[in-house]
Amino acid sequence: MDFSRLEQELQWMELVWEEAPADKIEGPLTSKVWSNLFQAVWWGAPSLVMQLLKQGASVEERDHTGRTPLHLAVMRGHVPLVRLLLQRGALADAADHAGRTPLHEAAWHGHSKVAELLLRRGASVVACSQTGLTPLHWAAAMGRTLMVTCLMAAPGSVPAVKDIRGWTATHWAAVCGQLPILELLTVGGSVDLDSALMVSVIAGSASALRLLLALGAKVDALDSTGATALGLAASLGHHQDVEVLLDHGADPNIRDRNNCSALHRAATGGHLSITQLLVAKGIEVNSQDSLGLTPLHYAARGGHVEVVSHLLDRGAQVNAAGWLHKTPLHLAVDCGHRTTIELLLSRGANSALRTQWGEMAHTL
Repeated sequence: MDFSRLEQELQWMELVWEEAPADKIEGPLTSKVWSNLFQAVWWGAPSLVMQLLKQGASVEERDHTGRTPLHLAVMRGHVPLVRLLLQRGALADAADHAGRTPLHEAAWHGHSKVAELLLRRGASVVACSQTGLTPLHWAAAMGRTLMVTCLMAAPGSVPAVKDIRGWTATHWAAVCGQLPILELLTVGGSVDLDSALMVSVIAGSASALRLLLALGAKVDALDSTGATALGLAASLGHHQDVEVLLDHGADPNIRDRNNCSALHRAATGGHLSITQLLVAKGIEVNSQDSLGLTPLHYAARGGHVEVVSHLLDRGAQVNAAGWLHKTPLHLAVDCGHRTTIELLLSRGANSALRTQWGEMAHTL
């Protein structure tokens, strides 16, 4: 799972709706962007909306984002206008350019009464945006308890629907730390708690992590790369998550498909406190991955001086030979980490050792 993509997705969700042009104008009929009907809907004027419809305005009119007047009425929470537009034939499932329906809008803003009106008019509870997000995904991410209850009870509701990254509403609740929603979604017992656990680790949501473990998620469950939640937390530098997982019995010596342990991952990221925690738990400091590299190799390559020092203090072999017979010193020299080079030499690194190609560290 790519944490940078997760951050981008969370930012996208925060910015998902463009600010309405009429938000900064003094009157309903002065905007050059919106039609009279859109401005009347924005300001919540049922009589004016009715007059405009009688004069020929269309309930299926679209703005530059593909939104209809119904989208806007829902966004503003104008229940009388939502009812009026539906009565005048507005499509409850009209989708904008990004595939978002009025029900998505109701879920985002938590307008439960509006959602009930839309559902009674046949709005699809499983309508998906272009990124695969349903109204339930949005309600779960935003912590809208009443909305989640409403959507789950709606005909045709499928809480297990996945978005394009394979996440369900449960995953989004975990990512956003929405604990009441997380409990609500897991009541049925058919939820994939293990994958939700992985997602909560990626997001650094320790509270969701604790809840999922209490609900029965496996502490040593593996992701598609063979990494455990502990390995992911170590990679990302989430110290609190590492503590929680270890306290719940996570095995620090489990390796991923590349034979990397949680210590390899912590050393790679230069996460000193996590390295200290894992070493204190008895993890093997000289374990080798599929390339024969130890955590010390990775710390040296990254120039993480404090991690290098701690590993050496705890028995890491300073001249361990890995891929191409390279030692931690070779890697530090390759990457130009002068302080790390000096530390390794002061702790007994042999600069005369040769790689498979006959190179010595001082000649690189």
